[in-house]
Amino acid sequence: MSLLSIVLTSSVWYFLSPAGKLPTTSFDRIWSWASLLWLSGMLSGTVGLLGAFAYRHPTALDDAQPINRTICWRIVTAGKNIDVVLRTIRRCQSEMARTPLAAYVIEVVMDKCDNILLLPQHDKDVRVITVPAGYCTPKSSRFKARALHYALLHSPISDTTWIVHLDEETQPTSSAIKGICNFIRREERSGELHIGQGGLLYHREWEKHPFLTLADTGRTGDDFARFYFQHRLGITLFGLHGSFIVVRNDVEKATGGFDFGPNGDITEDAFWAVKAMESGRRCAWVEGYLEEQSCMSFLDFLRQRRRWFQGLLKVAFHAPVKLRWRLCLGLNTMLWGLAPFAMLYSFGNLLHNVAINPTVRFLASYSFAAFATFYVIGLKANMDEHGIRSRRRRTMMTLWLLLLLPVFAAMEGLGVLWAMLSPVNGFQVVKK
Repeated sequence: MSLLSIVLTSSVWYFLSPAGKLPTTSFDRIWSWASLLWLSGMLSGTVGLLGAFAYRHPTALDDAQPINRTICWRIVTAGKNIDVVLRTIRRCQSEMARTPLAAYVIEVVMDKCDNILLLPQHDKDVRVITVPAGYCTPKSSRFKARALHYALLHSPISDTTWIVHLDEETQPTSSAIKGICNFIRREERSGELHIGQGGLLYHREWEKHPFLTLADTGRTGDDFARFYFQHRLGITLFGLHGSFIVVRNDVEKATGGFDFGPNGDITEDAFWAVKAMESGRRCAWVEGYLEEQSCMSFLDFLRQRRRWFQGLLKVAFHAPVKLRWRLCLGLNTMLWGLAPFAMLYSFGNLLHNVAINPTVRFLASYSFAAFATFYVIGLKANMDEHGIRSRRRRTMMTLWLLLLLPVFAAMEGLGVLWAMLSPVNGFQVVKK
């Protein structure tokens, strides 16, 4: 399916894109060569395709056996979406009851707020860790990084407990529990104790937010593409998601925690990843899926991308590691920074259309095809998990996805452009 998507999408893009008039002026020639902006996604697209072709969805998870280690589901929240946190707690409890392969505890790490009493107060499997209002890390980290660092120092879990980091809206599935248990068993046997990460799905509120859910299917495809590729290598070339990190407690402690100061507390996950890699830790893929929640508004979608872009730039320039551990992530982020200009060039080329070098046109078609392929892969996984079996509906959703790809590309580009023009001041919590 991936190969078919590449061939079809690149062919359509190449043959339907207007050939344009031959350049006759200096401006025309400069405008024609500005089409190189279209190639900004070629590197990440190629790496992603290598991962996508290698990836196989798990088929033997039902063979998972119980393990003699405890799993800690660690949920970090600012306390603004307490009903979302409560749903995540209940989902953790129900899924662990349905798939009882390990002892577990649910830790909710949050600032003190008026809504804290809405969380379970008497459930033996739930522990609320409240970060004191006056708590300050040695490097003055803020936001989620501050809470994570406090939990690392004050949680009573044992050193051999495995932590699964969750955002407040991230919920486990039976497949994730089985995959996590298989991963833990493998790491305990080998003694290598890799840092694990798996794939995220976004279908949970599909009926309520169909457009934005469709827009996020590309993130699932990217998990099965670029992120899978880096985990096969064992090195975090592109960082880590802050959710679905699986790490043993003593390993997390050995990395020094999440106190990186203001330069590292917007995307503390990627900051922590490069620090862990330099210290000698390595990463590995975890089978199974967790369920995330897409943004509920167009503006929150842009806010999220703005924060990611700005945070990753800070990792590239300020992470306290040698250049070789930041280089790939920095290059990828800077190429991502060209996306809004490639988008603007595409619109401008409709008004001032000049002939593009055939090689550039071909490679641009290939880059767009890779981009489309990740969305199609992600869409298929989300439809499978959501229980969409009708061939007619699956076909229609795929067609809608392909038609909306330019819109989704523009949305991603707008988020980056917003970060450049108006950098985020602080950690904006989006509604989910």
